[in-house]
Parts: sequence; structure tokens; C-alpha cells
Amino acid sequence: MDFIRSVALINTENLKKNVENLYKFSNKKIFAVVKADAYGHDACIVSKTLSSLDIVEGFCVATGYEGYLLREAGITKPIIVLGGILKQELELFNRYSLTPVISDFSHFEVAQKLEHKKIHIKFDTGMRRLGFYQSDIEKLKEKIKDFEVEGILSHFPSADTDPDYTKSQIEEFKEIVKMLDVNPKYIHIQNSAGVVYDCPFCNTIRLGIAIYGEKPTQDYPVSLYPVMTVLSKVISVKSVKKGDRISYCGTFKADRDMKVAVVSFGYADGLPRSLSNKGYVLINGKYCKIVGNITMDMTIVDVSDLDTVNVGDDVVIVGKLQDKEIKFSDIAKISGTIAYEIMCGISKRVIRKEVK
Repeated sequence: MDFIRSVALINTENLKKNVENLYKFSNKKIFAVVKADAYGHDACIVSKTLSSLDIVEGFCVATGYEGYLLREAGITKPIIVLGGILKQELELFNRYSLTPVISDFSHFEVAQKLEHKKIHIKFDTGMRRLGFYQSDIEKLKEKIKDFEVEGILSHFPSADTDPDYTKSQIEEFKEIVKMLDVNPKYIHIQNSAGVVYDCPFCNTIRLGIAIYGEKPTQDYPVSLYPVMTVLSKVISVKSVKKGDRISYCGTFKADRDMKVAVVSFGYADGLPRSLSNKGYVLINGKYCKIVGNITMDMTIVDVSDLDTVNVGDDVVIVGKLQDKEIKFSDIAKISGTIAYEIMCGISKRVIRKEVK
């Protein structure tokens, strides 16, 4: 794979360490959330790696198609489809033994045609996105008579920012589980940020961002290790004179004679254009500031302070080099977004490669 310019290295040993550390902390088996191509980490690589761990009960995806891709890759553990089931997906759910999360009464019409009849029921305890209300329970009891309710779940919208609200959700969910009275195999509400809350009646956790090495809060009590490193290459080095304008629209004007490098990585690869004139990369052990607007395929950086820089040198977009590091959360902070979005935005042109 020497011909590849930009690569995302997926450290599967760090992935397993993160999952094991989260299990030790929570003492609950895990549903690994691998939707959106495992937050950009390659769902097949991630799922194959975690399938070998007994502490991983199964996987969560967003759509039937995502579940189909995992089955085609050889994944045999349970796959839960968080986004429910639509009529056009029924064949996929039956052929590939996918389990839908039912969160709307309309889902039951399609789910009636499931061959395995296994479902999870989702309740809305505060997200106001998907899920039934506590007031729907009596009607639900009639609807679920023909099904095996394998799981009951809800979701925390602000476990990282609002402890009181989160605790009130736990209490409501506890009451819901008691009222529904179906004795499911899985009861789950805790996500990555939510594992720090006491929730003894739940027996499973759904983990996304944390297994990929990003802490959902600064004081997160679990040791995590970065899973993805994103690398690219220098494709040109040139001199720029004082007063020259750089890149589209000339948003950067050189205040001195400079040396710049062109990196083969742009917004089509997943570097947000909002990092223009604000972000940085790592080259040969030093931070190099982005100058000018990020373009579709390339980014220009200031390398005036580097002793040497040559075409073909490695460029760290995300990852660690010597004692310096760029995290997804660092990029997100500068861009005014969240680490999840940056992870998911690393495009297919950046080839994923498993490393240990």
C-alpha cells in the first residue's frame, strides 16, 4: 500500500484496551456502537476485532444496510438496528438476522413480518428524538404480545453536561422497566458519558466515542487510548514573498518571506474548511499552521520554522508525533463542532489500514 497518499491507521490493540478498560470500570457487557462506519474507523475492522472479546455482546448500527454490511463481513454476534425498521428493509432484517429497535407504533406493522420476532423497545426519557413515552406503556403491552422483547433501552442526551437531568432519566427509565414487566435479556441506557452514573438495574452498556479513544468529558475516569492516526504527505515545498496572498480568495497575506508546504489532504478528505488560517498539522516533529483557505484536495501550511522539509515527508493530520499530538477533539474545538463529526468526516479517499 505504498502508493497511498493519505491513510487512517486503525490501532486494534488500543481499541481492545479501551473496551476492556470500560468493561472493568462498569462491570457490564458491551454493545459496541459501529454506526457511521464505526465513527469513521471502518466498521468491518472494528467489529471483527471486537467479536473476539466475550465482553462484547453485539453491535449497534443505524440502518439495516449497515447491519447487512457487517453480516457480509462475517460478523455473527447480535446486531441491533437503532433506527428501527422500514418496509423496504424487511428482507435484509430476515435474511441477515438483524434486530430492530422499535421506537414508533408504525414500526410494529413491518416488524410483524419478522421471522425471528426479536425486538428492542426504546423509550424517550428526555432526548425527544426516538422512543415511546411512559404513558404509552399500556398500549405497548398489547402490541408486544407477539414478540420476544429482547431489550429495553433509552438514551442520555446530556450525560456529559447535566448530571441532574441524567439522574432523573435513570429514575424514569427504572420505573418504565418495572411497568413494562417483560424481563428482557438486555436493559441499557448508559452511553460513553453515562457509564459514570449509578444504574444497577441496567445490565448492558452501549459505547461509541469512548471505545475509539476520545474521552466524553475532561475528568473521565477511564484510561483510553487513541485508535485512529491520520497521515498524509507533502507534495510541494515553495517560497512565498512578503505580501503574497495564499490560496482561494487570498484570505492569508504573508507578513514576511515564508516557506510553505502543500499537503495532499483537503476538505474532501475530511479536514474541515473552518480550520482555514486556524488549524495546524504536524511535520517532522513541529506544529505547522494552516495558511490560506483549505481546498478540496490540498492544504497549505507554514513550514518556515522547520530545518528540513521535503516532498514525500509524512504529515500528521490526527495523531501523535514525538511529544506532540493532535486529537480529534482539538480539531473539533477549533472548528466549532464535536469530535464525532470530525471522525465521521474522514472520507473514503483516506484508506483505512489495521495496525497493532
